[in-house]
Order: sequence, then C-alpha cells, then structure tokens
Amino acid sequence: MRSLDIIRHGHVNQFAYDYDHVLHFWRDVFDAEVFMEFTEPDFGGANAVYLAGAVCLELFAPTDPDKAIGSSLKRFGQRWHSLEWTVPDLDVAIEIVKERGIRITDQSPGNYVFLHPRDCEGLCLEITPQFFKDDPRGEAGWDPAKGANSNPVGISGGPTVTLVVPDAETSIVWVSEFTGREPSQTHAGTAVNSYAIDYGDHIIEYVTPNNSMQENDMNQALEARGKSIFAVTLPVHSLSAAKKHLVSKGLTVKEFESPSGTLLVLDEDQTDGARLQFREHRTN
Repeated sequence: MRSLDIIRHGHVNQFAYDYDHVLHFWRDVFDAEVFMEFTEPDFGGANAVYLAGAVCLELFAPTDPDKAIGSSLKRFGQRWHSLEWTVPDLDVAIEIVKERGIRITDQSPGNYVFLHPRDCEGLCLEITPQFFKDDPRGEAGWDPAKGANSNPVGISGGPTVTLVVPDAETSIVWVSEFTGREPSQTHAGTAVNSYAIDYGDHIIEYVTPNNSMQENDMNQALEARGKSIFAVTLPVHSLSAAKKHLVSKGLTVKEFESPSGTLLVLDEDQTDGARLQFREHRTN
C-alpha cells in the first residue's frame, strides 16, 4: 500500500474566539510575522497565517457563531485543531487516503482536504499542495534556524506536535505506515510513554499518560477530548533566556520535568486554549 509523500509542515491550526487577542499575543511575545489574512464566509471564520521563528501557524476565529468555526468552538472549546502537511500532488494524496479508508471531512478541489481525526489516530490533518503567496519560507536565503523575524524567544527549529492517546505505540505505527517514515530511535519525549517521528521541520509525538501528578494534564485532556492534539512544543536556544523574555511580557511560566528535560509551559488562559510548551534545543 502506498504511503503519503510529505514535503513539509505547512502550519499548525488553532481555533480561538478572539482574533485580535491571539494575533496580539503572537506579535507581542514572538515578534510573529503575519503574512496572510482572509475571511471564509461559508465557514463563518476569519483566518491569519503567521510565522514565529521557523514555526508557521494559522488562526481560525469565528465571525458567525452558528457556522462551522463557531459550532466547533462551542462543542470542543479553544484548542490546537489540526496540522497541515504540504504534498507534491493532491490528487495522488487523495487516492492514497481513499486506499487506506480514511474519511475526508472537507475539501476544496485543487486546494486542500481535511481528514477525519478518528481515522488518523486523533490527528486532524489538512493536506494541501499549495505554497502560500508571500510566505517568507519560500524566499531565497530563508534560514529555518533563525526564522523570518527577530525571534526574541529564541525559537531554534520546528514544532513538536504532541497527541494524547490510549496506546501511543499503536498510534505511531499507524502514522509510520501512512507516511513511510520510521519512528525516531533517539527521541526524548515530553512524557514517559512517548513515541515520535521526526519529519525534519517538525515532530509528531504520541504519548500515553501515566497516572502521575506530573502527567495529570494529559490524563484530563484524554478524558475530555479523546485522541487529540495536546500541545505544541517549541525548541529554544536557552530555556533561561526564553523564560526571562516570557516573564517580561507578563506571562506566567510553569516548569515541568520530562524525559526530554525541563519544559516551560504557558497557562492556557494566556494562549487562548492552545497549550504551548518550550524545551531546550537538542541536536540529536
């Protein structure tokens, strides 16, 4: 059976109520560069696409509470919603998706498809062949280690997208077969029971929380939402420097210990429901 060819991490999608607040947060704290803004009247949403270091994100905020974006927020709350993968050929990708019995929940011919998270071990996937106009990552001399801006928090690479699931080993086997990539043998996880695949510019990590207080947030997320994206973790050059900068912006920073070392975690009230973590950059 064929595997999906992934060119890059397109962006991580966040669903949140307050469009202006989210953009202010990313601009103020990360000096994020917003390079695209648009509305989708059919879905009742306002969207923005922006870069923080080498990490690309897209915001979905409701403009009509009774349409798709608003309904999703009412049902599931503010959160990380999905991950976009860029592929070389959307038609071929759709063929592969159908071969594997994965349901398509939404599509725009030639532009994108969304895949059902229940068929993807909790990962809500957007697949597209598109490279955004004005995306700094397409410019000559783009340096992913530095990013397209001053990057005051010290982001030094792509994101780790962590999902909580009942059986992380089974989940990572599915993703490995779907994408034709082998699980990492050197991965230091954000939880004890962790498996991951490194795609170069991002990492997909599946974790099964234990019963410790340290991983209580993961247990609560799994109970409330089932298999789903739990957190996005950003690598930084220096945790102490990152913490100093975050605190200077009036943010409350918590510290947790994990197999990958100390994690800095921002309160989800400050990040509009999207759990954001930081760890010191690893070279392996």
